[in-house]
Amino acid sequence: MKLLNKAKTWADALMKNAHIAVLAVALATGAGATLAGPGHDHGDEAPAASGTASPRVTSHSDLFELVGIVDAGVMTVYLDRYASNEPVVGAKVEVEAGAAKGMALPQPDGTYRFEHAIFKTPGTVPVSFTVNDGKDTDLLAGDLKLQDEHAGHDHDDAARPWLRWAGYAAGALVLLALAGWAAKRWGRRSVMPMLAVAVVAAGLAMPQDAAAGPGHDHGEEAASAGGNSPKRQPDGSVFLPKPSQRQLGVRTVVAEEKALPKTVELTGRVVADANAGGKVQPTQAGRIEPGPRGLPQLGQAVRKGETLAVVRASNAAIERANQVAQTAELKANLDLARKRVARLGQLEGTVAQKDVDAARAEADSLAQRLAAVGASVNATEALVAPVSGVIAAANVVAGQVVEARELLFEIVDPSRLMVEASAFDAALLGNIASASASATPGTSVALRFVGAGRTLREGAIPLQFSTSAAQGNVPLAVGQPVKVIVQTRETVKGFAVPTGAVVKNPSNQDMVWVHTGAEVFQPRPVRAIALDGATVSVVDGLKAGDRVVTQGAPLVNQVR
Repeated sequence: MKLLNKAKTWADALMKNAHIAVLAVALATGAGATLAGPGHDHGDEAPAASGTASPRVTSHSDLFELVGIVDAGVMTVYLDRYASNEPVVGAKVEVEAGAAKGMALPQPDGTYRFEHAIFKTPGTVPVSFTVNDGKDTDLLAGDLKLQDEHAGHDHDDAARPWLRWAGYAAGALVLLALAGWAAKRWGRRSVMPMLAVAVVAAGLAMPQDAAAGPGHDHGEEAASAGGNSPKRQPDGSVFLPKPSQRQLGVRTVVAEEKALPKTVELTGRVVADANAGGKVQPTQAGRIEPGPRGLPQLGQAVRKGETLAVVRASNAAIERANQVAQTAELKANLDLARKRVARLGQLEGTVAQKDVDAARAEADSLAQRLAAVGASVNATEALVAPVSGVIAAANVVAGQVVEARELLFEIVDPSRLMVEASAFDAALLGNIASASASATPGTSVALRFVGAGRTLREGAIPLQFSTSAAQGNVPLAVGQPVKVIVQTRETVKGFAVPTGAVVKNPSNQDMVWVHTGAEVFQPRPVRAIALDGATVSVVDGLKAGDRVVTQGAPLVNQVR
């Protein structure tokens, strides 16, 4: 009966303080959700993959850069040129790791493999590599730190759950003891508020990883994926493992400070050279007929004087009728003239010689007039190439009726093109050292300054440049807009890097990626000026010796 009375009393106290109990449970639940710990955020931003990278040793010299990655007792060696980051294949790599020594075997993917049991023992192992690629020999060394696969795990208590639950049980006993002591000292009514406070404290103190929920596994798979994958570091740098560098084809160049010319960018347009190009136009209207080799196609090479097509004259009906009538009249007059010449020939000696000569001349004149009128009825005109080159434009098909002075073919010499640009500063005319044209980023065609006009065209001075015949066929087309980069005689200190090395950061500023470590790349905001179509001059943001990424920079910039 005493136990029933106590239970009833406790139940009454619980009902009277039900709102406190509910509040305590809510606070405990909220604390568990709010303090879930790093890596368990459920907001809009996905949590970054975490984990520890595989054990590795790195070393470099002026010739080579080496990274050795250990996985399951096997070291994979990545050997690259230090300056260009180009893989070195077919070299002899001798490895000495502690007491282990041997040759790393070349692999088909360009890496080297060295397997030994020493890589399975935790500890720090000094490793040295002797590299010989046939023309260069170098010695590289570094320390390899091998850790136990289970050492330093963030959730060691998860492997021993009985310890965690033993702690929970001890805490519960302490709470019950405190509750009994409070009930005995201050009465049963004070027990529930104390229990509520205790529940809240327990909720705050409970390890939250015990119930992190689905999707928050921190096992070996997540660690491996996070540690050996490309990722953006908090300081903005990028961790790009050597396998990823090989896959992306990352290449670098060592920055050297030089005196580079100042440049001015102009807009230009490609035109044909008047001395190396020509146009084909008919002088009369007619119908197109193919030439001996058929109608020429775009890009076809032709020779000067070669017949490209034939235009057969086409006249109106009334004009053709007049020509036929005139032909008939001339034929009749020619017959009479020839008969008269024959009669006079029979009377030679009795007729004056001048009459005989006049009759013969009249007959010859009528014959020539008849031939000319007869030829005009079915007249043809051969269209010949005025210069040697290639067909740049062809605007005809067989049977097409064309008008006089209509442009049918255009011929250019691809090795001799002109570029016209517009300059607004007259002082530039006497300060031109060299020039180049760029139709697309990364391309450059050398130009030679020909001259400048002395009459303004749309408020600007026209400049004319020519391509060099020594370059062969240049990647330009007549009428194509280009960017003309004029190098002046003034110089400035800077670093010449390829145009592809400059990318944009999130603030739309120019930047380059610098290879600061074997697998680390740092972003550097720079101020760059075009040097020619394929090169820019970095005048601020770099220092001598920096390894600037020249190939694959946009791909490195996309790593998040």
